[in-house]
Amino acid sequence: MDIISSCYSYQKFVYWLNESAFDAFKADIMTDGVSLTEARKAVCSPLSKRVELGYVLPSAWGRFELCKRQLSWYRRSIYYGKILLVSAFDLDAYGMRYDVLIRQSVFKPRALPSEEEKAQLIKRLSYKRSRPEEWEDIASQDMKEKERWLKVMGLRGVKFEDLFVSHCANHANFIEPAFFTHEEGDIVPYSICKTSHVCSACMEWYNIIGRSFKKKLVVPCPGAVLFAGLITNRYYEVIHCNESSTVVSGQL
Repeated sequence: MDIISSCYSYQKFVYWLNESAFDAFKADIMTDGVSLTEARKAVCSPLSKRVELGYVLPSAWGRFELCKRQLSWYRRSIYYGKILLVSAFDLDAYGMRYDVLIRQSVFKPRALPSEEEKAQLIKRLSYKRSRPEEWEDIASQDMKEKERWLKVMGLRGVKFEDLFVSHCANHANFIEPAFFTHEEGDIVPYSICKTSHVCSACMEWYNIIGRSFKKKLVVPCPGAVLFAGLITNRYYEVIHCNESSTVVSGQL
């Protein structure tokens, strides 16, 4: 039986805001003496425990070359053009409702898929319809850039093309799950690979992929470990609020 329980030593609240709502919030929070940290490269950096209140501007999603292709999911999502705000505390006092709550979990899956099962996941029409063309275009990526990515992520003796199958299958499982657990009658999809074979987990953290599910269980990718200090191979709960993330903007 799957083990699923929560540990609250780690907690983050995620908000998606339009520009006017963000500007209003920024003015209020700075009046209260709380500083905001802008993520200029890795969009997962606000998930760090060291960042109390961080944000990502729309321009940042195409700025960081190491993750530019991967972040193409954002550029075709409903959140495109929105400002991402990640807080260590609930911002309800500022008239805000979070879109996502992220918490550390002790979940452990019963099974992870075989290579054949991963291949079947990415053949599904749901995945093919959802994937951005840029995400799939690894052929145009410079070989040196691929090798640099593998080196930064601490991977050795792995072909990028083989690793990419795992990357795709992992996202596919949050679009139309084949590997999941249940909680209160709801399907709860989970990451189907260990950290070393997961890519752009921020797409699940920030609800860009898997938004239709009340809860997801997500393992950090190597980038989230490197840039945000998240724990390797540890699952985190990603809980969808199912409401507009802010009263101020009234848009999502």
